[in-house]
Parts: sequence; structure tokens; C-alpha cells
Amino acid sequence: MQDEQHQQDGLLDLDHVMQAFGVGEWSNLGSIEAPSSESLGIRIEIQGRSYILKERLEGLVDEDISLRSHRYAFRHFLQQAGIPIPALWLTPQGEPYVTVGDTTFELEQESEGERFTTGDRHSLEWVGVAGAMLARIHQASRRYTGPQHRWPSEAHIGGVVQGYLNLARAKAEQSEIAAIAASLSNWCDQWEAVLPSAMVSIGSVRGLPEFHIHGDYHALNLRFGSPSQGVTAVLNMEASRWEKRIIELAYGLFYFSALEWRADSALTRPLVKRGFDPERFRRFLELLLVSPIATINGPLEDVFFTQHGMDDAIIDEVMDRLAWATSLSAWLGRVRRSLGEMWR
Repeated sequence: MQDEQHQQDGLLDLDHVMQAFGVGEWSNLGSIEAPSSESLGIRIEIQGRSYILKERLEGLVDEDISLRSHRYAFRHFLQQAGIPIPALWLTPQGEPYVTVGDTTFELEQESEGERFTTGDRHSLEWVGVAGAMLARIHQASRRYTGPQHRWPSEAHIGGVVQGYLNLARAKAEQSEIAAIAASLSNWCDQWEAVLPSAMVSIGSVRGLPEFHIHGDYHALNLRFGSPSQGVTAVLNMEASRWEKRIIELAYGLFYFSALEWRADSALTRPLVKRGFDPERFRRFLELLLVSPIATINGPLEDVFFTQHGMDDAIIDEVMDRLAWATSLSAWLGRVRRSLGEMWR
């Protein structure tokens, strides 16, 4: 029976993996459903506590040793600083992972708390505590004295944004639906027009704080309790790297005040018809250089990454999302002064 479960889970022999972790007695509680930002895992019970066994995402071969060292050292540092990052099970040798065959596994304590949902009665409070938690992470990170883990130059923000815009151009050329092709091209035009000035603006400011950031700070990578409990878990730090703080602030602002998160839908839609939700914006912060990346990975994800053609029934909705994305840069230009005054 257990062998059948192993085959269903699609992992290597679980007995072998658990033995490598030094665990002799355990219970397989079955596979867990995970959002697209998380890797599929298996819930394992050990000594009455629940853990998630999952394959570890790897970086490039030549940077994997550096990445691995940074990932665990920085994670441990933040835990010691009081950031609620779930504990990893350590092997008898004190290692936070095991490698079986060609696959590396981690055994992470299952996090407590609720996933973010825009419609939850606590969602506004959660936006505020998400901003406060990001500030705590950044304050702690400034004190981290470990080696700087930097991404390759081609992965710096300007290059990444341009890469996403190039992706959108290619998708526009491939689209068989003229309205979507035209809207995507227009969207690219809008953001390519503001990208150079945005990069110059960031590059011209000396002394912008730089340190190791979480790297993927958004709603699905946090868990929440009551407003008094705040953020109960911070997850998925695989993208942590040395970066300007303002980039992560931009991501956080965009994700928490521009996008809708629903438990009953895999789509990430805009929150409002134009721009950001003012109240959620007020509870978080500012900067939209990352908009093309976050938009393709959010409201327009199904346009870029759906394996098969889009259903005709959602074309109108796609056009609405494209209209929102296209108007965003102009909207920012109109409200930029008032946004600045809001934070004085």
C-alpha cells in the first residue's frame, strides 16, 4: 500500500528520503495542493508535528554552491532576528537538505496561518501587517554580515523588465486575435516609453539602501493570523539576493495594492479599473518600474503562459485587463505628485 502511495506521489522512494533525513518513524499524510508560486509537496507527520517534504529549486550549476550557502545562512539569520520563517528539519550531520539521486529535498515545518484573500474581512489589516513585516525583514537584513549574493548582471532589474517587454512583443506578433495583439503592442509602447527615465531616476540617486532582500515578497508567500497576530509565516526565499531596497518595495506595493487575490481562482486580476486601490496603497508604499514583470506574472499570466488557445469566453475579460495594464503608466504620471504628498 505504501509503495503504491510512493508511485502516486511521483517522488523517489520516500523511505529512502526519510532515512537520509535521519527519520525512522513518520506518516505520509498525502500530497498538498499548492499555488503556482509554490512547489508541490507531501505532508509528513513526525513526532506529532506536520512537515512539508518538497524538492528544492536549484539555480545555475556554477552558482548553486553560492546560492545554497546564502539561502541557508540568510534564512537562519532572519529566524534568529525573529522573522517567522518555518524551521527546516536537520539531518544527523546538521544539514538542512538531503540529496537522493539527482534530486535535493527539504523538509520544512508546515506553516500556520491563512493564505491572503482580498475578500477576507481582515485583508486591509493584512496589507498593513505585510508592509510592517517587510520593514522588519529589511531592518534585520541591514545587520547581516554574510557574503553578498548577487544575481548575474543580465538579471538586474532593467534587463529583466526589458526581457518581459520583449516577451510581450513576441506574444503580440504570435497572437491570432487582432485586438489582443494591438493591445499588447500598445502596452509595450507605454512602458518602453517610461523605462529609460525610470532607470535613470534610480541610477541618479546615490545612496539608495542595498542589502539582501526576500526577492519574491507577495501575498502567496505569506501566511496571516488575526490582526493582532499579523504575519505568521514568511515562505519561499529562493529569489533572495543583494538588491536595492526600493525594488522590493515596488513589488510589495504592486502586489498588495494593485492586484486581487482570490482563493477560488487561479487568475490574478486588477483590484480597480484604473491604477491602485488608494486605501491599500496608503497602507503599503511607492514605485512601478516592476509593473511589466508583475503584470505578466499576474493579470496577464494566462495570455502568456496558457499552453492552449484562450477560450473565446474570456477574451473580453482579457481586453479589460490589458486596458488596465496599458493605462497604468499614464495614471501614475497623473497622480505622482499626490502620491508623493501622501507620504510626507
